Amino acid sequence: MSFQSLHFLLFLCAVFALNRHFLHRPDARKNVLLAASYYFYMCWDWRYAGLLLLMSAVNFVAGRRIHDSADARGRKLWLAVSLGVSLGVLACFKYANFFIDSAARLAASFGFAADLPVLQLLLPVGISFFTFQSLSYTLDIFRGRERPTDSFRDFALFVAFFPTVLSGPITRARQFLPQLEQPLPDSRERMEEGLVLILRGFVKKMAFADVLAVHLVNPAFASPADYSPLFLLVAVYAFSFQLYMDLSGYTDIARGVAKLLGFELPTNFDRPYRATSVSNFWQRWHTSMSGFFRDYLYFGIGGSKHGNVYANLYITFVAIGCWHGAGWNFVLYGLIHGSCVCFERWRRGRREARGLPAEPQGLAPRLVAIVLTFQIVALSRILFRAPDLASAAAYVAAMLQPVAAAPAAAPFTAVGLATLLAAVLLHYLSPRLFEHAARGYLRAPVVLQGGALAGLALILLAFSSGGAAFIYFQF
Repeated sequence: MSFQSLHFLLFLCAVFALNRHFLHRPDARKNVLLAASYYFYMCWDWRYAGLLLLMSAVNFVAGRRIHDSADARGRKLWLAVSLGVSLGVLACFKYANFFIDSAARLAASFGFAADLPVLQLLLPVGISFFTFQSLSYTLDIFRGRERPTDSFRDFALFVAFFPTVLSGPITRARQFLPQLEQPLPDSRERMEEGLVLILRGFVKKMAFADVLAVHLVNPAFASPADYSPLFLLVAVYAFSFQLYMDLSGYTDIARGVAKLLGFELPTNFDRPYRATSVSNFWQRWHTSMSGFFRDYLYFGIGGSKHGNVYANLYITFVAIGCWHGAGWNFVLYGLIHGSCVCFERWRRGRREARGLPAEPQGLAPRLVAIVLTFQIVALSRILFRAPDLASAAAYVAAMLQPVAAAPAAAPFTAVGLATLLAAVLLHYLSPRLFEHAARGYLRAPVVLQGGALAGLALILLAFSSGGAAFIYFQF
C-alpha cells in the first residue's frame, strides 16, 4: 500500500475517522490502530506479519525479564536473547546471501570450487527499522533508562505503528509509549500541522525526488559509459538531493499522519547539506538512525572513554554502512565516512591543543567547509546508489575519463535542471520561508485552502513519473 496510492488515501480516511470516534475510549482506539497497522503491513506482504509479531513478542518478554531479573547474569542472558533473536532474524534475511557469496569467493581465491546454495528469501520491507525500534526498548530497560510496559498491545503498536514501520523515523519507546498511556490533548493545531507536513512530504517525493530520478539519476547510473563526465557529476549531485527529498519526504508524511492521529514523532533531518563537516552531517542526517548507532553501538563499545576511540568510530560507521545494504560497496561507504570522522576528530584535538577554535569561524571558511563536506558526502554516495562495488568503480572510471576521450552525450533536460536548482535553493534558504508559507495557508479561508490543494494535486500529477517506491524501503 504505497503512500501515493488511492488505497492509502481511503485507508487513512477510515483510520482517521475511527481514531476520532474512539478518541475518548483509549482501549478501543489502540485496538483500531493496532489492527490498522497490521493491515497496512500485510498489504505489502502478509507472510511477514508473523515476523513482525514474533519480534514484538520476543522483545516484550525480554524487556520484562530484564527488569525482573534479580542478578546481572539473568539480565545479560535475557538481553542476549533479545539481541540474538532480533539481529539473527535481520542477518538471516538481509545478510545471509552476502556472507554465502563472500565465503564462496574467498574459497575460490584459494583454488577451491565452492558451490554454496543461495537462500531464496524475500527481504521483509522495513525489517531494519522495526528491528532497531524494538531493540531500543530492551536496551533502554537493560541500561535503566526505561521501565517495561505491562501491555503487550501497547508494545506491539509501538513496533508496528503504520506511519513508521517501513522507513521510520526510528522512535524510542520513551518517546511513544507515554503517548499511549497518557494521550496528548486533542488539538486542531496539531492536525493542521500534520496536514501541512503531509503535503510537504508529497511535494518532496513526487515533484523533486521522482523527477530527479527520471531526468538525471537513473539514466546516468544505468549506463555511465554512454555519458559525459559532466552529466555523470551532475547526476551524483542530483542523487544526493533525490535521496534527501525521498527520505525526508517520507518522514514528513509519517510525522504528518501521526499528528493527524494525535501522536508526535521525532524529527529526522536538520538541513544536512549545510553541514560543515562529515561529523556534523551525521548529526543532521537521518538522526533517528544515526542516533541509534551512536547511543547503542558507539557508546556501548566504549565511545571516547574506553578502548581506542578511532577503532570505535570505524566499527560504528562500518555498521552504519552495512545497515544500509549487504555488499562491499556499503562496507567501503562506511569506511570512507569513518575515516573522515576520525580525521576530523584528530584535527579538532590538534586545533584545541593549540588554542584554536574546533570549527571554522567566519563566513568564508564556513562556506568552504560546507562545499567540501557536500563533495565528500555526494561522491561517496556513488557507492550507495550503485548495485555493487564493480558498478561503482565503473561509474567513477567513466566520470574521470579525459574530456577528449569521453562521450559527449549530456542529455540534460530543462525539467531536470530546474528541479535540481529548486531543490538546492530550498535546502539552503531559511526554513522560516516554509513556516511563513504554512501559516499563510492555515490562515486562508477554507475555499482558498481547497483550491490550493486541488492546484497542488494537479501539479504533482503533471510532474509525477508514477508511484515509485521510497528508496529506504529496500533497507
